[in-house]
Amino acid sequence: MDEDIKTTRNRWLLATLCAAAIIALLLGPATKIYHRQKELRSLSLAQQFFNKGDYPKATLSARKVLLLNPVNVPACRIMAETADRLQLPTTLDWCRRLAELAPTPETKLQLAEAGLRYQSRPFLLTEQILKELSTSATNLAFYHVVAAERALNLRQLDTAAAGFASAVQLAPTNRLYQLNLAMVQLSSRDPATLVAARSQLNAFTADANFAPIAYRALIADRLAHKDDPTAQSLSEKLLRIPQATLPDQLQHLAILNKKQSADFARQLKSLQQTTATNAPKAAQTAIWMQANGYATEALIWLGSLPKNLRNQPTVQLAQATAMETKRDWMALRQFCARGNWEELDFLRLAFLSHAWTQFGETSVAKSHWRSATGAAGNRLGALSSLLELTARWQLADERLDLFWLLFQKFPRDQWVATALKQYCQATGNTAGLHRIFRQLTTTYPNNLEIKNDLTYINLLLRMNLAEAGTAAAKLHAQKPADPAIAATYAFALHLKGRDADGLAVMKKIPAAALEQPANALHYGILLSATGDKIAAQRYLNLAQLETSLLPEEKQLIK
Repeated sequence: MDEDIKTTRNRWLLATLCAAAIIALLLGPATKIYHRQKELRSLSLAQQFFNKGDYPKATLSARKVLLLNPVNVPACRIMAETADRLQLPTTLDWCRRLAELAPTPETKLQLAEAGLRYQSRPFLLTEQILKELSTSATNLAFYHVVAAERALNLRQLDTAAAGFASAVQLAPTNRLYQLNLAMVQLSSRDPATLVAARSQLNAFTADANFAPIAYRALIADRLAHKDDPTAQSLSEKLLRIPQATLPDQLQHLAILNKKQSADFARQLKSLQQTTATNAPKAAQTAIWMQANGYATEALIWLGSLPKNLRNQPTVQLAQATAMETKRDWMALRQFCARGNWEELDFLRLAFLSHAWTQFGETSVAKSHWRSATGAAGNRLGALSSLLELTARWQLADERLDLFWLLFQKFPRDQWVATALKQYCQATGNTAGLHRIFRQLTTTYPNNLEIKNDLTYINLLLRMNLAEAGTAAAKLHAQKPADPAIAATYAFALHLKGRDADGLAVMKKIPAAALEQPANALHYGILLSATGDKIAAQRYLNLAQLETSLLPEEKQLIK
């Protein structure tokens, strides 16, 4: 009987398992279909909210999509575009994510463009992407536009004009590129080019699609030439166009303010009333007021906004910035000690740190700064924003720490390594350079240039001399025509007392390359060591043209 009971139980168990398997087979596809429908519905809502300008709801819906499907490209694109409309540093992170999910030249160039807006000169992220795409995307007009925009930000006007001209050549029917070229040509020194550019821009003002951009360029041109009455007249025409934006209204206010116009106060009040229900616009208006000498008025106005608006992160940041502008450190400390600025909370902690610094409380300030970097996490945009603050507040130690943090978190982002190298070079931190190159040789074990950099720094610091000498000889054998590798090998020979051999290596370098400061340094040293003091002096003088010689290199010259 026990055997019968056992058999019956086994049958029931088997039947239950089979039923469960059948249910799973039936429900599995149904669940996937449900999730997919939910994903599509949320994506549709996100797009609708974005089109209406309801960015908080657009963000919320897009996040729901990404919770269901983290690799949904359209949702990621909405997040990137929404963050950019709100002028948030997270734009960098979303553009980076978009370039990872859909690694096309277009998405990479969008990230490069974001780098121009959310990083400072010399825009190394943008430079890196343009360099990476230089062999595969030069047939795209967008590539030349981004390159021209970078040049424009660096005030390299001839390069910018050439970039926009290339874009026009590749897309001759794209009027926006023609407009961009005319805008750059307003800075031309050639009278004929200047007249033609102004004429073309005036013609564009008759086109409803391009009139706002054309007017902005013409206004900037008149302001640059101190022709305020014409600038005001053009600005008034621009504001009558439906596509006029808040920055256009703020520029008009700036013109009125400069003229000390009696109409300034009325128009400022009108703009405050218009923007008082929109957090990003209210913040933008307040920041303009601070920059134009109205920080106190900005604080009073922000304080009068509805509570739900005052608690928006962009408005809170504007309030903190106004307190910083007024140097009201007590108010800033109290304001930033409470609340939560959501995805901008790392900035609240940074401002709190800055306020404590003004009271001489260094240890408390550093503690809050560490909290700020912790809150920034792995977000490129947040860390880049903190980096900008270290420059603004002249925080040398914190700036170096942030560079190292970025280097650790983004080891394959060459622009980070480049920025850190430039910083260490400029501050004479040879040990820091050694650390960088040691890490890079791990990340890129087959890169001869990086191996040579590490070998050179080892020789300069007199570290692992035997190993460095062997590495220098091996690198030179692999790439004997490379001037930098040859100079490192010659330096290694010099340290071994083999000056004649080192000089023989340097003499094989082309004359033009010998005159580059880094190579001239070692050629001059070897000429001096072998008795040719007169020739040596010329090359040592060339070496000293390098403004960021390392302390050990300066000692070599002495």
